[in-house]
Amino acid sequence: MPDLPSFRYHPDPVGTGSALPTGAHCDVCDRPAGYRYDGPLSGRAVGVLCLRCIADGAASTALALDGRPAEFTDASLGAPDDVPQGVVDEVAQRTPGFTGWQQERWLYHCSDAAAYLGRVGWDDVQDRPDAVDSLVSDLLDLGVDGEDAREQLVWLRRDGDLTGYLFRCLHCGRHLAYSDAS
Repeated sequence: MPDLPSFRYHPDPVGTGSALPTGAHCDVCDRPAGYRYDGPLSGRAVGVLCLRCIADGAASTALALDGRPAEFTDASLGAPDDVPQGVVDEVAQRTPGFTGWQQERWLYHCSDAAAYLGRVGWDDVQDRPDAVDSLVSDLLDLGVDGEDAREQLVWLRRDGDLTGYLFRCLHCGRHLAYSDAS
């Protein structure tokens, strides 16, 4: 297997399930992929895409559609104004995305994108008050009242109908999360 490129905003795409082992060649660079990307793509469809082509931007360019670079997540959704456009572009075009139940979204903190750590359930976050606060805040924003929001969190399952998505701020270390239902 080839060495995996590193991704600042998605440090373990194999562990999160966004990259799967393969013996096939990448459809963009025609080299042995080692791991193929398994996540959302807004651009031209491709069978096998290696992580190297995502990391160096070749995939975003080669899979562009209607003059727009291919994207692996809609990084602009919810991006605060104080986050530089270059960061949003790096997340969207040179970082593996992840698959959620509904619309995936990247989280931001300290004027930067946070690192995606993976799907989580209640057992994974109950001892992380910062993640729990983030989950409650997200549910409150969706119109769920405070007590109901906290009660819903106990139903979070890593691979269940109600799933959490965990991030960590690269600057202050705060854990951020949001939930999504099938």
